[in-house]
Amino acid sequence: MANHLLALLSIALLTGCVRYSEVEIVGVQDVQVTRFDATGLSATVTVEVNNPNNYRISVTDPDVDLYINDVAMGKATLDSMVTLDPASTRTYVLPLHAAFTNGQAGMLPLLMTVALTGSVKLGLKGTAVGKAGMLRKRFPVEVEQRVDFR
Repeated sequence: MANHLLALLSIALLTGCVRYSEVEIVGVQDVQVTRFDATGLSATVTVEVNNPNNYRISVTDPDVDLYINDVAMGKATLDSMVTLDPASTRTYVLPLHAAFTNGQAGMLPLLMTVALTGSVKLGLKGTAVGKAGMLRKRFPVEVEQRVDFR
């Protein structure tokens, strides 16, 4: 019993020594839409991210809503896990896809906007989980970029 208590105390002390600083999305470099139709879209988003922590952080479990011209269209999902390098500001390419949840009715105004202007405002808002060892923290994600279809 004393060994278990000693092990738990050691883990608590070691975990307390790990300092966490907020991960920051510095900016969006590029958005490339690879598929766009009535059912959803696929895209690659190139973002610059600052990880001020001295350890790698794996980004998982996103709960991110996709907005097109400020209208909620569905949930965005990462196609692969992203690992942020320690103590760095660097550019990452995030492949993602989203299935539209508002169906065909919401597509007509969107397609009209694309036909008339050739572009739309793409937004991602929500949270994602950053994991480093046993440490787990949910952080905000908010990205907005105009995408040109011409």
